This record gives sequence, structure tokens and C-alpha cells, in this order.
Amino acid sequence: MSRTRALAAAALLVATMLISPAAAFYSSKGPVVELTSANLKEKIKGSGMMLVEFYAPWCGHCKALKPAWEQAAKALKGIVAVGAADCDTHKEVAGEYRVQGFPTIKLLYVDDSTGSIKTVDYNGGRTAKELVTFALDKAKSLAMKRLGEKADSGSGSRGAGGGGAGGGGGGSDNGFYQGTDVTVLTEDNFKSLVAKSDDLWLVEMYAPWCGHCKALKPAWIEAAGELAGKVKLGAVDCTVHQSVCQEYGVQGYPTIKFFGQNKRSPEDYTGGRDSGSIVAWGNAKFAAMVPPPEPVELISADVFGKECIGDSSGAKPKRLCIIAFLPNLLDSKAAGRNRYIKTLKGLAEAYKDKPYSYLWVEGAQQPALEANFDVGGFGYPAVVAFNPSEKKYTVCKSAFELAHVKDWMETMRMGGTGAVPVHGALAAPSKLAPWDGQDAKEEVVDEFSLDDILNEEL
Repeated sequence: MSRTRALAAAALLVATMLISPAAAFYSSKGPVVELTSANLKEKIKGSGMMLVEFYAPWCGHCKALKPAWEQAAKALKGIVAVGAADCDTHKEVAGEYRVQGFPTIKLLYVDDSTGSIKTVDYNGGRTAKELVTFALDKAKSLAMKRLGEKADSGSGSRGAGGGGAGGGGGGSDNGFYQGTDVTVLTEDNFKSLVAKSDDLWLVEMYAPWCGHCKALKPAWIEAAGELAGKVKLGAVDCTVHQSVCQEYGVQGYPTIKFFGQNKRSPEDYTGGRDSGSIVAWGNAKFAAMVPPPEPVELISADVFGKECIGDSSGAKPKRLCIIAFLPNLLDSKAAGRNRYIKTLKGLAEAYKDKPYSYLWVEGAQQPALEANFDVGGFGYPAVVAFNPSEKKYTVCKSAFELAHVKDWMETMRMGGTGAVPVHGALAAPSKLAPWDGQDAKEEVVDEFSLDDILNEEL
């Protein structure tokens, strides 16, 4: 063969190699459905449910998975479809389904109510048996859901969510948070308790087998107690209540989301996993979103119970009750009284994330209560901080101006004001008529003539 002909033959061979399609990773005649950017959604909707591998042909882990994947596809034939998408060729598929590594395995199914395609991440073992068990569990769950029943999820398969392939165990939460201050959330109660409520919620989406979730558990329970009355803490077991976790795009465990005023767009929590960090973060959200408590006129024992010491209606004792005994209306006029109340409002704004209440009453109108706190008789306004749980109080010695009272509050919060026990049994406040917001009406004394006295017959 001449040199020219040899070069031509070599060029032809190279050209043939360049234009010939590479051998398919999975045979078109095998049980694995070949998925592309053009047919993926059509295939999923046609089958209703499909276990899908997102792979790259050069990936060593994908090559290692291939025999088990084909075996699982053969076993599930006619039950659950099994497909594979070459993300090296169809990069848009990888982007749409948030594929960040190879192989990524997801269960894709059609949502009955919307017709959209939903996904469940798989993070279990890579044997054919584990893959088949997972797919059958999910098929059973979907079928039972269509019947309005709950599937028995005690098979122990792994999956749903994210957070690594090392976990195991599905089924119920096995009492993970039962009996604690953490609200156990499910597919049945999530919308009514969280999505449609006016409450602020921090929700942990977890898996019982997840090591990070187990490490978080004590702090989550402690924070739930600390934030009671301000931010509710809940938890969703994603291995059982998968639709909730799918709806909020859970990619790993634990995922924590804050459901504030806009429940449709919850905010990711990215703070520390200790109780102190969780409580501080929750308090900051509470302070930002919740208006400060209004100062309340202390006109009855019912008001005192509800706003300060707790009562039979379920109101809990406040950590501190700030009680201002104000000057007589004849002395301060309405304008002066409103300035004092405005100072209380400023204090409430500064500490609105704290479980404090703010009360006021005209001086000498609740004498028994004043005696409890050793104030009254003179020196109004007098401001008292009362701890109803410990039955201790401290009196502000500064001028009743916002800057001075805030300094007193900070010193008190640091334990520097010398709280003392109340004097005697705590009095029940008397019932008073509420202030009408007007100046006091001065009593008019009838005038008399001095002549009447001088001319009076003795």
C-alpha cells in the first residue's frame, strides 16, 4: 500500500471513529429506560413513577452501580419503571433536577392533584435489593395515599431527603420528639398548624437515623421550651412525611426553616446548632416581627392576673412585671400622664423580645399593692420591677425618663439592683374605673360671703 493510500485509510478510520456513536451506557434493548432532555418528562408521566439514575459515562461509581441498576430494573419491570439519564450529554437535565454528583438517584412521580413531577432523593445502599425495596416502599406509599390510607412504613428502607448515603432506617419517628416541647408535624397537620397559622415557627426536617439530627435533638428540645410563647418549634420526619420535605426542597438533614409572616417563602436557618444560638435567633425574629406589648392600666385583680402573675385562663407568669405608680391627674394633667405612658411604651419596645409586661396605675389607688413594694404616699412616679415567680421586686431610683429607666433595667438584668421579697402576702388589686384620657375635673367649692358669718346672730 502506497504512503498516500495508507494516510487516506488512516484519515478515513479516524473520521469514522469521530462520527460513529459511542456505545450506549445502557442497552436500548435492556430493562433500563434511556432518558434525555427531550423525553424525560414524557416518560415519567407515561409511567406515573420511575426510579431514575442521573449519571456520567466516565464516572467510576456509575460504572460500579451499573450491574445492580440493571438487575433492579429487571426485577421491577411492570411494577416501577427504572430509567437513566446521561447528564454528560444532557446537562440541562442535571441542572433542572439539581444533580451535583454522580450517580444521583431520585424517584420521580406524577402528583395526582397538580399533574407536576415530584421527586424523592435516594440515599440508601447500592445493591439491587436495596434499590428494589426503596422503589416498592414508595409505590406502596403512593397507592395507599390514593386510598386515603397510610402505608405501613416499617420495612426499614432508606431514602427521602438528603444528607449522605450512610444513613438507614425509615418508618415512623419512633417517638423521636414525642413527649417534648417540640411539636411533631406530619403531612396531616402541617398546613393547619404551620402553613395557615399566624404563629412564628422554626421547623426541623430530619431523619431519625441521621447523626447530625441526633446531635441536634437535645438543643432543639431545650430551645423549644425557651422560646415557648414566642416562636414554636416543630419537627418533620422526612422518612415518613416525604411530601412536606419535598415541597420545601429539603436536600440534606437536618434542614431547618423559619416560617414567619410569609409562610409561602420560609427562610433557611443557618445559625449554630446549640440551644443558645437557636434561642437567640428565634428571639431576634420574634422581636422584629411582633409588636411590643401595650402598657395596661392596672384596674383590677383580673388584669393583674392576666398581665403579670398568671391566671386560670392559661396565662403564664411573666418573668418581669414593670409597674408604674403615676402622679395624681391633678398634678400631672393628661399630657404629663401620657408622657409617662409613652416612656413605658419605649421600654416595651426596647425589650419586646422578653417575657415582660407593663402596667400603670395612679398613685394611692392601689394602696395594698404599693405596701407590698414599699412605695406610695409620696414620690410619684414610682416604678417597680416585680418577678412573680420568685415574689421579689426592685424599685427604680432614677428619674422616670426612658434613658434612665433603660439603664436601670440593664443593671437589674445583670443582677445589680438588689431584688428583695415582697412585703407580706401579695395583695389583690382593687377594681377601679379606667382613665378616660381626659384631664381631671377639679371640684368646685361653693362661694360664700363673709358678711353672712359676721351678721349671723349669736
